[in-house]
Amino acid sequence: MKHPQIAQKNLRFRAYLLNIALVLSTLLTGLFFEPEIVSTYWHLEFGNAATIHGWTVPVPKGWWALTQGDQLIVNKMQRFYDRSEPLSIIVGTLRPSKPVEPDALKTALIHAISNQGYVFQEAQSIRIGASPGYCVHFTGATDPKRVRISCESVAAQVSLDLFGRQSEIQSFYFVLGQMKSAPDSTH
Repeated sequence: MKHPQIAQKNLRFRAYLLNIALVLSTLLTGLFFEPEIVSTYWHLEFGNAATIHGWTVPVPKGWWALTQGDQLIVNKMQRFYDRSEPLSIIVGTLRPSKPVEPDALKTALIHAISNQGYVFQEAQSIRIGASPGYCVHFTGATDPKRVRISCESVAAQVSLDLFGRQSEIQSFYFVLGQMKSAPDSTH
């Protein structure tokens, strides 16, 4: 027959181990599901869109947004073990100090981004809200799955940039296509 004190110590030790296992499994589960937790919290707190400079910008499920300076940054949360570049859509204002020809701006943009380690792929016309604009597509010089898309509309006074992977292009164009100008705002 076991001694009662030893049996009680064994029982406390097992309870201690069970508590440690429970805490560790909770932490690991929380760490694994961090993207879903953060995104769900953001959407519950702020809704499905963010606003900057009179523009309402949709925030897709699985993404969250923050304002940093004069920009809105829409991020897709990544798993803790994903070491690739973070996926971001950056919305900013485009307010040239003097009149600018959109084609000259596009040419300068292509040149500037090409000098940052990207390879120009194509340009296309788009609409941001009711205003005409364009997007220029690039892939990474060393990693063709890495993309940068830069869109601008001088008339709307807004720019958008995607820093991410090819798999996120559809999400980017969803955000771009759903952007709305507030009826009484001036850009």
